[in-house]
Amino acid sequence: MQKQSILKTNTLILVLCTFLFIGTALFPLVQGVQRESDSFVVPLATEKPNPTETLVVPTSFSWRDINGVDFTTPIRNQSPYPSCETFALVAAMETMIQYKVGFPFNCDLSEAHLFFFSGGNILWGSYPENDTRFLKEYGVPDEACWPYPHDKYQYPLNTTSPDWQNRTVKISDWSYIPADPVAIKTALINNGPVPSYFLVYQDFLYQKTGIYQHRWGKVRGAHYMAIVGYNDDPGYWIVKNSWGVNYQDKGWVNIKYGECGIGTINFYLTGVYGKFPLLYVDDDNVAGPWNGTAEYPYLSIQDAINHAFNGFTIYVKNGTYNEHVVINKTITLRGENKNTTIIDGGGLDDVVTVSVPDVKISGLTVQNSGTLLYNAGIKTLSLNSNLTIENTIIHDNEIGIFLNYGYAQSWNILRNNSIYHNTKGLYAHWANSNRIAGNTIVMNDENGIEMEHCMRANITGNIISDNGGCGIYLRGASNDNIINGKNTIRNNTVGLKLSESNNNIITKNNFINNLEQASFYNAFSTTWKRNYWDDWRFFRARPIQGFLGQRQIPWLNFDRHPAHRPYILP
Repeated sequence: MQKQSILKTNTLILVLCTFLFIGTALFPLVQGVQRESDSFVVPLATEKPNPTETLVVPTSFSWRDINGVDFTTPIRNQSPYPSCETFALVAAMETMIQYKVGFPFNCDLSEAHLFFFSGGNILWGSYPENDTRFLKEYGVPDEACWPYPHDKYQYPLNTTSPDWQNRTVKISDWSYIPADPVAIKTALINNGPVPSYFLVYQDFLYQKTGIYQHRWGKVRGAHYMAIVGYNDDPGYWIVKNSWGVNYQDKGWVNIKYGECGIGTINFYLTGVYGKFPLLYVDDDNVAGPWNGTAEYPYLSIQDAINHAFNGFTIYVKNGTYNEHVVINKTITLRGENKNTTIIDGGGLDDVVTVSVPDVKISGLTVQNSGTLLYNAGIKTLSLNSNLTIENTIIHDNEIGIFLNYGYAQSWNILRNNSIYHNTKGLYAHWANSNRIAGNTIVMNDENGIEMEHCMRANITGNIISDNGGCGIYLRGASNDNIINGKNTIRNNTVGLKLSESNNNIITKNNFINNLEQASFYNAFSTTWKRNYWDDWRFFRARPIQGFLGQRQIPWLNFDRHPAHRPYILP
């Protein structure tokens, strides 16, 4: 009997263990099929939130528009790991940091470091409490410390920098926020974005614009996102997702109050402090010390670059910096005011040389390069450079901007710059897929824009005038470019010239008062369409004169549908 009793007991234990194992194994299936970009979380116990100041909240608010300034950071992509809670928390911190600094500077912290160091699992994710505790005790470093691995097989080969503890941002504390819209709104306004729980259904994967309400499909899994704002009319949260720009409205989504659990589990982060990925430069700090903080900025731009890590922003205070800057790290170089923050080359060599990809330059004046043939105000020397120059003044250089040897896809962006009084305004050599938009390129001694063996550029919305040579000159197999979108090409010796460059599209531009409006030599398959020519008042096609072959046989192209009124720049 005793043996039978023991046998029955053991059998019962075995059955219970079997049920427990099966139940545990099937738990994710009960919750829904997990996507790579989702993670499952256990519902959290409610804790008393930190006290927040009570206020009468406005009917709308967004960290994307604080008096016209967007303090959020770009949409990130958590794939291939289920690290949504980490991305939501980091998104909140990045906005809080930028607001504390006083301006957005593309703050970028390392989600990979926080996720893996706080115990994140590549199969099922992490717990947000683990992340918040880690943020309070250890902090999170800048993105360059451990760039997020977008290939599953990079882990665990990709590890963090050994000096990460000297590069961290921490929070002073954290707590939960009640599942109460007024409490969430108060926290948003008083403190910053709110990481919040959300239950993903199938239809959410197909949501684009408008306000999301669940209508169809099964549960796919639990998820965390950052609430960055709200609008009471008609009643929705403004939410930042972490699935990249191909989901929702380029990564942003409006979710109806209370829909799919949004706002039920919320986190309140306080007191960001530490090593922000931002260094200051001020030529007034002659006496030192110099550590790149707002209190003790570096004296020179080059010194700040030498102490920066990839992904840092260097903020240059007003002043004249007599130096030759070499940017050999992936940074953002930003001036306080483009009219009064000046880099002066003193008439020697290149003023700013960019030797790595993905650099951003804005808010500066760059002047006085050397006068040798290829000296430039700003010069690129890297393959696939992906350089962005915007809101910058470039003048009195041999070449204003020299985009050099990008070969494959350069993807440079030149936007809203003033380029004047150079020998050549912009010269691009073997640099493809550039976007040149909204610039003022005027009064250069030779050509405003000259491109040699450059393909697939998009030139749009520029004012190109009073240049001594051509407004735009495409030569040496500069094929498949698009010159459209209301460029005003005015008062140049030649408005636009094509030489041995094919398949270019020239449409909807203004050609006004150029000594010669347009010409071509050995340029085939050119599309001229709907341009405005101030010297052509007829309703028939406007001829463009050119030459073919070594014997320079006269030839004609035609703009068959010329515009009869000039286009207005946007």
